Amino acid sequence: MTRKRSRRWFFVTLVVLSLLYLILVARVFLLEADMSLGLSRVSGPGLMGLIVDRSSFVPPKDSVIHPGQLSLFVDVVETLDSLHGNQAGKLEVRTSFADLLNRYTISIDEYRWIRDVVERMWRNVPVPRSHIRRSDSINYQRFRMFEARIAEHPAFFRDTLDREALTK
Repeated sequence: MTRKRSRRWFFVTLVVLSLLYLILVARVFLLEADMSLGLSRVSGPGLMGLIVDRSSFVPPKDSVIHPGQLSLFVDVVETLDSLHGNQAGKLEVRTSFADLLNRYTISIDEYRWIRDVVERMWRNVPVPRSHIRRSDSINYQRFRMFEARIAEHPAFFRDTLDREALTK
């Protein structure tokens, strides 16, 4: 009798562990699908609802822009300009823009700061000699590495293709 009972408990335990294993595998699969498809990412209206990093951004004390930040900006310029040229819808532009920011894990505030610095360099806004900082010359040197790629897309600044990111 005890032998039958121990077999039954063994079988019940085996079934429970198998179900638990299947549930864990299904959970991992669904989490992976959610990460790649972004099913639960939307948490608000507009662009802000699609951006994962919602932290506030404090510009660095030295105000130096990093090459990775410039690389992000060039990717944004090229992507939004190509979508603009293909007459993409507002939703497609918004999701592509949010995907770029999420890929680089950059908040909208950091993007605004990067855009501000790049636009100052792009417009070549004259600064009085007394206000020139070391960071301005470093930023300008770094900007020159990417200037040709940005110049290929004049509609970006002219038509403000990232308009939705600039409104607070």
